[in-house]
Amino acid sequence: MSGSVRLEDGALGELVITADGAFRATRADRERTGRIDAALIRRVLAGAGQAPAPAPDGTPATGRRLTVQGQPGQADRQWTDGTAAPVPASAAVLAALLGQALGEPGAPAALATALARTEPAAGTARSAAAVGTVAGRAAYALVEEDGAFGLTALDDAAPLGGSDADAGLAPTAVALGEAGGRSLFAVGSTDGSVQVWDAATGQVAHGTTGGEGAQAVAALVCRDIPVAFSAGQSGDLRAVRADDGRVLGTLPTGGRGATALRAAHCAGVDLLAAASPDGTVRVWDAGTGEQMHLLVGHRGEVAALAVLTLDNQAVLASAGQDRRIRLWDLATGQSVAELDGHTGTVTGLAFTTLDDRPVLASCALDGTVRTWDVYDGRPLHGWPAGEWLTGLAAVEGLLYTGDESGRITVWEAATGRPATAAVPAGRPGSPLAALAAGTLHGRPVLAAGFGDGSVAVWDAPTGGQLLDLPGEGGPVHTLDLTADLLLCGTAAGAVRSHRLTDGSALPLPVPHAGPVAGIAFTPGEQPLLASAGRDGALSVRDAATGADSRRFATGRGPFTALAATVAGGQPILATAGEDLTVRLWHAGSGAAGPVCAGLPRPAEVVTFAEIGGRPVVIAGAGDGTVLVWDVQDGSRTAELTGGGAAVRAVVGKEFDGEALLAAGDAAGTLRLWHLSSATLLNEAALEGTPLAIELDEAGLRIVTPGGAVTL
Repeated sequence: MSGSVRLEDGALGELVITADGAFRATRADRERTGRIDAALIRRVLAGAGQAPAPAPDGTPATGRRLTVQGQPGQADRQWTDGTAAPVPASAAVLAALLGQALGEPGAPAALATALARTEPAAGTARSAAAVGTVAGRAAYALVEEDGAFGLTALDDAAPLGGSDADAGLAPTAVALGEAGGRSLFAVGSTDGSVQVWDAATGQVAHGTTGGEGAQAVAALVCRDIPVAFSAGQSGDLRAVRADDGRVLGTLPTGGRGATALRAAHCAGVDLLAAASPDGTVRVWDAGTGEQMHLLVGHRGEVAALAVLTLDNQAVLASAGQDRRIRLWDLATGQSVAELDGHTGTVTGLAFTTLDDRPVLASCALDGTVRTWDVYDGRPLHGWPAGEWLTGLAAVEGLLYTGDESGRITVWEAATGRPATAAVPAGRPGSPLAALAAGTLHGRPVLAAGFGDGSVAVWDAPTGGQLLDLPGEGGPVHTLDLTADLLLCGTAAGAVRSHRLTDGSALPLPVPHAGPVAGIAFTPGEQPLLASAGRDGALSVRDAATGADSRRFATGRGPFTALAATVAGGQPILATAGEDLTVRLWHAGSGAAGPVCAGLPRPAEVVTFAEIGGRPVVIAGAGDGTVLVWDVQDGSRTAELTGGGAAVRAVVGKEFDGEALLAAGDAAGTLRLWHLSSATLLNEAALEGTPLAIELDEAGLRIVTPGGAVTL
């Protein structure tokens, strides 16, 4: 691609794509960046035609306008709806990209990640604080914007532990709690990670790494343990037990993440191959974590990997944006063949066998499928199979391809002719993002993941559907199958694990696909740690160990705050969201409770209290308003008007039958109300924004970025 392409849409925003494939999508409230494949622009320009069009006039577009500039040998062109040269129909993919890039991370995608990938949203780190106890002492935790954190006693300001800015945090929320006989504090971050420390020793107790964007996954039974490997657009590879979510460790990539993963077992060695965005491929012994090879040769991002095992020999195939397929001998790390023929990014690779000879099949965004003899590296067949092919799998001499329309097609690998075998239904209207083949009870199965986040599994010989799993955690990016395990990575950063037999979800320590909006411990004998994210998901796990991780995709849009309590012996969560509500949930099951309405602006803070023997939930809104609701039925019991600045900290307590409520706002003002009469008792200016408040018989203690003060 040369020059630039710009789409201005009065309803959606503006999209600019530059010559290197980078894009920027903007509207008044949001900006996102990413990369597209050249095939997307080729379709737009091919459909635009060569007819003369008005030159760019520089006036803002009120409807839709498409501008193409800097094309070699052509004048700059512009199409505007409502004129003699309206925006061509081929620009619909640009509108789809614009809406997809500016939408929420977990929303369905109209384009597969092979065509367009949005970079992870950069959340804004901010100071956060929480009040609780550390080793039996009243204390507060304070996390600063630069990532430094500290634990401090409330009574005498004695330091109880902490770090400097090298802690590497980009904090958004913090909580203190007690679990397993230990004092714990937890921090949620802009990248969706949640980290938990032992407050007394400073040792990491458990946690998750960040989602870091589009996820590549691979599954492998390694030393009789089912292992899920995953990687994002940055950071190292992560390995967890796929059956219980226990973290096994990481494999270093120099912080580059991975664009594709593939695992295999050969000659007693469990292999893991990972392709980095720079085109290099690393190969590890997954059992020991030792890096075996660094494979260099591709020019551009590698999008597909496949492994063929022949007795004690393993061959790796890799391909991607440079359109060249490379074969590597994994015993030596040497390149053994280079296969040329595709004219678009290669998106799928799969090995099969024909006449007792190994054959490699490939598909690409040029709409063709090709087969290659592995032994001598010569091409065998090539045929058109659609337009944008986004997935490929091989099953017993048949090749299955998927495309951007959600259609699945079956081909004879030997001839390239459409097969007479049963064809899986696919998902018309949602782009197919990944295909994977495996076995279940000795029969071949085929799995597909789609842009709406759904995953389906079919019996390959009959085409009968075995599983239909709804979307959760965002559009599917990659899939892998091994033994009785289906592993799914999503473009929003979540990793899902399911049993092939019944589709039941297995717990994984999944990060949020976006910044953590709130984090809280439930009190009681079996405390839980809950986190709520901008991805609209709730994550709940055992507070002491991080085990039994559960993720509830609520479908209620981005969360802005979280609180936890125990009411009636049950762990209860309260979430505030951009839908101007506070919602109550059962922390164990994710079951929805009462919906508390009436917020004029989204709440930045929410907390629980007990007033008159009944639990209430309190929320501070972005305009300074404080609302109080009854937990049991969601009825509003009080509304207090502030000074217009967002409430950043709030607490309610009852003393001798009189309920008091204190709230601090972003302007540094603290207000104290008599709750039952809604009377403002006191108002004081603070030096710094209040981040947490403790209210007891001794008075008010307010934590600001500068420390704690007592009123």
